[in-house]
Amino acid sequence: MSQQSTGSNDLLFEVRDGIGRATFNRPQARNAFTFEMYERLAQICEQANRDRSIKVLVFQGAGDKAFASGTDINQFRAFKTPEHAIEYESRIDRVLTALEQCRAPTIAAITGACTGGGAGIAACCDLRIGTTTTRIGFRSRARSAIAFRCRVSAGWQR
Repeated sequence: MSQQSTGSNDLLFEVRDGIGRATFNRPQARNAFTFEMYERLAQICEQANRDRSIKVLVFQGAGDKAFASGTDINQFRAFKTPEHAIEYESRIDRVLTALEQCRAPTIAAITGACTGGGAGIAACCDLRIGTTTTRIGFRSRARSAIAFRCRVSAGWQR
């Protein structure tokens, strides 16, 4: 078994018996993503593409309140120009593409809220499993873009 994390332990990753488990570890912020977490998510997918011993990737949120609630709003405070927003959208597209094209099957184990970018992450996984507390939602602009990109069924778009 090996365990790796971001410098601040916001995204934990371990591989055991061929199963890669990534845990979004910011329960105090409903597992909202930092830019560093997005980069780590792409790195995990790249690692699974290289390491044939990883047979499946499971993504989950820490705690029982949220799988992931999208990007932490505090990340946007550094934006000073329109180009910053374009760079952000480019980063998200790159990360979701890495997830979509990952060699290993990907599973979103969803407990609680799964909204915005978190719903985008779940939509790009091969399989989504929820509980009775699972609630999935997109912002209206993001809903159409992500639904189109990931060919999400009408049931996801409510």
